[in-house]
Amino acid sequence: MDLLGDLQINDTTPQADYDRDDWGSGWSDADSDCINTRHEVLILESLISVEMDPSGCKVIGGQWFDAFTGTYVDDPGSLDIDHFVPLANAHASGGWAWSAANKRDYYNNLADPQHLIAVTASANRSKGARGPDEWKPPDSRYWCQYAYFWVGIKARWGLTATSSETNALQTMLEGCDEAPSDATTATSMAPAVPASTTTTPRATTPPTTTGGNGGQSSGGGAGKGRPADTYACNIDSLGYCIFTGTPHQTGLDPGTEAIVDRDGNFLFAANEAVAVNVRSEALPARGTPAFDGDELQRSSQDGLSEDEKAFHRVMAIMFPIRNALMYDIAVVTQTEWDLLVSELEQREIKETTFTSGPTPKDNYYGRQGIFDLAKNPRGKDIHHDVMKFLEEAGLYLLCHVTTNDFGEMLQETHPEGHDPCREAEISTRIPFSHLTSTTTAGTSPATTSGVPDNPGNTKDCSDFSTYPDAKAWFDTYFPYFGDVARLDGDNDGEPCESLPGGP
Repeated sequence: MDLLGDLQINDTTPQADYDRDDWGSGWSDADSDCINTRHEVLILESLISVEMDPSGCKVIGGQWFDAFTGTYVDDPGSLDIDHFVPLANAHASGGWAWSAANKRDYYNNLADPQHLIAVTASANRSKGARGPDEWKPPDSRYWCQYAYFWVGIKARWGLTATSSETNALQTMLEGCDEAPSDATTATSMAPAVPASTTTTPRATTPPTTTGGNGGQSSGGGAGKGRPADTYACNIDSLGYCIFTGTPHQTGLDPGTEAIVDRDGNFLFAANEAVAVNVRSEALPARGTPAFDGDELQRSSQDGLSEDEKAFHRVMAIMFPIRNALMYDIAVVTQTEWDLLVSELEQREIKETTFTSGPTPKDNYYGRQGIFDLAKNPRGKDIHHDVMKFLEEAGLYLLCHVTTNDFGEMLQETHPEGHDPCREAEISTRIPFSHLTSTTTAGTSPATTSGVPDNPGNTKDCSDFSTYPDAKAWFDTYFPYFGDVARLDGDNDGEPCESLPGGP
């Protein structure tokens, strides 16, 4: 295989003894979010939304696919995080000469989705530090991917291979199809489980099509807790970029309160819509993107917070926009597009297009710009451009229609540490009118949109004589900005309860 040409053969003995402590004393927390490398990997590779412990730092529930054995695992305690190319092997392959910083980077590297993978403890310990000439995954269906990933990691880190290792890789690669894309991970290889079982994973797109970069998709924007998409852009005979995957079958009919199917048939009212995954589990209200298989299900919204209701409506709005750009672009008209993005236009979300950066990642497309690009891509792979628009549009819409606390959570859970609500440059939030309670209380001047200016944290309970006074002020601003003055210490919707007239 030509792939093996990327490896330098070296059968000599390393010039320094291996000491594991030279590579790191344990999993680090590079972004200081209290979630160390082990748990970051568990979050990224779980096939369903993970459950965290009360501290929010450790994963205590989820579902994983161990590609080594071809089995599904529900208990994170039974999983090890495996260095795909083990530390001792990397040492013997040239890593012995690396600086201490390079060794530590290799130990905790999260930039490459293939570098660290979650596998059963028994499989990891069976493998140990052995290379493909001494150990192969028990599930032979994974041998092609295992060999591809092994060679790719060694090539990226400038590591060598022994003659026996190269011969073993050659044997494993015989009869294999072309290499999977860089975005492909062991988790995305998980085969579908029949729907009748209780361990059905999230639907994953088959990773056999190259061209995608594995970026996040759309809806609520990037976030932790669900696996990365492996969508790719296929250029059809007319030059359109049509994505791999399956369109959403439900969505909000723009300008109405109706959830409809792909043919426009009424299904149920928008205030009964809850976004769910392929297991019919309600999606948590976070900045997590939409995935193929996510749909809207009729369910009571009783008990949901205003932020949660707003989240589900954002998903209902973004599903049709996502379909239009990823799957239906050949038939979507300008008039239809304008209607689909009307909620974005009302809030001036993604107004302009900027395309003068030195690389595609420095550019971004506005509402009209992304539509024009998708309608006339001229055979160009516009995967990154579409995904970036969908991610940011969904996030910025969430920033408009949710409270400050929700916005802070979006920043805390963003995988790159971005502050989307600041980046959206929102001067005045415009929430969904059907979710906000109307009130005549308060004296804040209204903007031209009818939304009061944000008063900031300018009040405390001592500024009010009675509970009704505090409640009137609170109700004026809460629908738009949340408990901006922190008057509701126990988050029960009742501010300054100790004042005269309190509940």
